Amino acid sequence: MPGSHVIVKSEGASLPDATFEEAARLAAYYSKGRGQSKIEVDYTEKKNVKKPGGSKPGFVVYYTNYSMAIDDDISGITQVHD
Repeated sequence: MPGSHVIVKSEGASLPDATFEEAARLAAYYSKGRGQSKIEVDYTEKKNVKKPGGSKPGFVVYYTNYSMAIDDDISGITQVHD
């Protein structure tokens, strides 16, 4: 199912698991799957994401991804940066 995109800037540093979980919850919350008990969210590094020429806005393809099934509860996320 197509969904929302969340970008986490790491500046080359490794990220704690909690960061991946919070990003996945945000993606789930803003996706078409919102309201389901568990939503599968894929994640990968920027170098693995490509936008095909001529594609619609927001459409990307990716590879070498990981997945997690998570709920869309964002109540525990206290800070989001632009």
